[in-house]
Amino acid sequence: MKRSALALALGGLMTVLGGVAVLGTATTRNADKWVCALTGKTVEACCCLQQKDGKLYCTLAKKTVDPCCCKPAGK
Repeated sequence: MKRSALALALGGLMTVLGGVAVLGTATTRNADKWVCALTGKTVEACCCLQQKDGKLYCTLAKKTVDPCCCKPAGK
């Protein structure tokens, strides 16, 4: 019973992380610049970095965020 619950949990985690990776790749190609929703600064690349524990860290605000605080800059 424990083994199947662990497998289900890991499968769900992999699905979420895969979706985040695909979404991040798709939006990166379409954006010229990003705006950090926490600091209001415009940057060339998204300031959210995924840490080893899976959480996101905003380098501009210097804190852990959920979800990513980077938004495509409007033209």
